[in-house]
Amino acid sequence: MKKFNNLKTDNLKIKEIETPSDWDRYVIGHKKSGYCHLFDWSRVISEIYHHKPIYLAAVKESPGNSEEICGILPLFRFKTLTGRLRLVSIPFFDTAGILAQDRKTQSFLFRQSKAFCMKKRISGMDLRQDMPLNIANMKINGAVPNVYSAKVGLNITISGSQQVMMDIFKSKLRSQIRKGRKNGLTWKIGKKELLPHFYHVFSRNMRDLGSPVHSKKFFNAVFTHFYHHSFICVVFYRSTPVAASFMFRFKKKISNPWASSVREFRHLNSNMFLYWQMIRFACNLCMETFDMGRSSRGVSTYLFKKQWNPEENQLFWYHWDRPEKCMGTLRETLAIKPWEKLPLGMANLLGPLVRKNISL
Repeated sequence: MKKFNNLKTDNLKIKEIETPSDWDRYVIGHKKSGYCHLFDWSRVISEIYHHKPIYLAAVKESPGNSEEICGILPLFRFKTLTGRLRLVSIPFFDTAGILAQDRKTQSFLFRQSKAFCMKKRISGMDLRQDMPLNIANMKINGAVPNVYSAKVGLNITISGSQQVMMDIFKSKLRSQIRKGRKNGLTWKIGKKELLPHFYHVFSRNMRDLGSPVHSKKFFNAVFTHFYHHSFICVVFYRSTPVAASFMFRFKKKISNPWASSVREFRHLNSNMFLYWQMIRFACNLCMETFDMGRSSRGVSTYLFKKQWNPEENQLFWYHWDRPEKCMGTLRETLAIKPWEKLPLGMANLLGPLVRKNISL
């Protein structure tokens, strides 16, 4: 644990946390925390993509000279494709950002991150929040943040058994789910043993979309550090994997950060069948929420997810650039048109080299 003695105000001190115990205890106890706040993402991302984690905690002294965490901010010193260094909380995921017990602590953590951001080699900062920040002065280097609000989180409330959930859906959706079974689709849910099938589907779909793919080592690392939280669902047609997803369990929620299907088999309703199996899995685990992940309003993935009648949660992505800079993460994209023409083997070889520097 690194301590910054010069960064102290309102009985709060800032510390850089390097071990998970106190950090994760705070995350698990905070009612608004998400799985991306967990400490071991610092290990997954730094081990595979070599972005330096800076995990800041606001602490105060309790009776007996013990210290208590009252707010956290996980950051990464992230190198972009253009070579610029930014602070990002956190790359590759929908939300993280400042998690604090009150407005005073939230403001304190922002001021400390601002101090890091004002260093010469840092070109800006990105905080991905699931609620708006309540901070009076949000300027960094004289610049106010751009707030990117086109993306939403989509969540389905798990309100009972599998049959109860099926009855909630519209008849057209129920019919499409049943057609998947009639078309001969089968499924498996497991752990690392299903990773080759998942990556076969995921990497092919990313190539077809023109998007550089994450390294297979990245998903291996997720299982290494989050084995009990992580699950894979694979849909098969005659033993061929045709759709797959990666799920993460945290508290009473199952989240689905990555899902893909093979284009040639979608007429079999493989996507519908995949999402239904994930919902069934959430029911079996007595979860309260199935998190479908982020989408931009109006795009095809958003329209697909809306068929399941999820609740929308506005995401707030705060983006600061130095006044002299004009390129940043809001101009990042995962869509590279020539990429879809690459042979799959070449795309899988080159993809992680590019993907690691795109924070989306």
